[in-house]
Amino acid sequence: MNNNKKTRFRILWGLVFSFCLAACSETDKKNEAITITWENEKAAAIFIPHQFVTAVPKDSIEKLLSVRLPKNNTSILGEYYVEDKGVEFRPLIAFSPGLKYEVWLSGKLINEIAIPASDDKNAPAVLAVYPSTDTLPENLLKFYIHFSKPMQQGEALDHIRLIKNNHDTVPAVFLDLQPELWNSDRTTLTLWLDPGRIKRDLQPNKTLGPPLQQGQHYQLLIDHNWQDANGLLLKNNFHKDFFTTGRDSISPNTATWTFDLPATGTAQKLGINFHESLDYVLATNTMQVVDANGAYVKGNFEVNSNGTVVDFIPAIAWKPSNYTLEAEARLEDLAGNNLNHLFDVDLTQKQHQPKDLYKKSFVIK
Repeated sequence: MNNNKKTRFRILWGLVFSFCLAACSETDKKNEAITITWENEKAAAIFIPHQFVTAVPKDSIEKLLSVRLPKNNTSILGEYYVEDKGVEFRPLIAFSPGLKYEVWLSGKLINEIAIPASDDKNAPAVLAVYPSTDTLPENLLKFYIHFSKPMQQGEALDHIRLIKNNHDTVPAVFLDLQPELWNSDRTTLTLWLDPGRIKRDLQPNKTLGPPLQQGQHYQLLIDHNWQDANGLLLKNNFHKDFFTTGRDSISPNTATWTFDLPATGTAQKLGINFHESLDYVLATNTMQVVDANGAYVKGNFEVNSNGTVVDFIPAIAWKPSNYTLEAEARLEDLAGNNLNHLFDVDLTQKQHQPKDLYKKSFVIK
């Protein structure tokens, strides 16, 4: 090969190599430049380097730049933070693991980014629903749903349904509260059936009827599309099946409660048997044990799964003495009947004198 041919070959090869290098560089830039920002094991933001938005004025970023789900023209709500090296986008609701998101600029798709799917072992789950019994009164007032991790709030009724006789979805059955009733760490949701439909003298009851009807089979369904605080979906669907009996129109009566007494000199539990299911949460935080001197006995209350028995576990050993169990009047059964009056109270009937506390004595010898 003469020198001219060699020179032309080197020039041609150099141009081909340069073109491939530039193409590969552009491909790498397109596929890898936009990155995910991880915080506490969740995709908290995406970072868009300056090279993608270099021609966009800072005051126009929020108007021209958007993050969307594929085949969806609606931008995801969030905040854009302009930095020296680019733009960070933080969604209002965490990115969902396993989904792809598109980045658009001035009406053109500039990149697509996938959020890695979550590991099932980190996914949240429904641990329990209370009351846990499979037979409930038709005037049941509320459910407590307990999750393994803090959940996103404000969307409970998007993921919960009540099915009657394995066929019909019961409409408008739950009270739509905003804000929803969560405990402090958002692991337990209090879900009320609509009181207006339970109370027989109110218009919702007269027009829609009661939420539950005696002698029917129901299924409380919680779908797996509910995200936790980190954007992870529930591990699976959850359902609770139950049958309904007649209305519970009797208030809890402390006179019928019985004790399973511990031995003196031990820290054995004191068992308190209600002989009916009471509100799972109220049963643990409306009672106190008082000694003969009027001092509260330190310890913890634990309720069994169906709410019929509460155990008091003392912090120190029992001494021989007279004791008193004090229960606040707001303690309720499953139908919302408290120690003072019925939830669906008949105002034409004479009511007994209300109290703040109900007391029941016991002796440890």
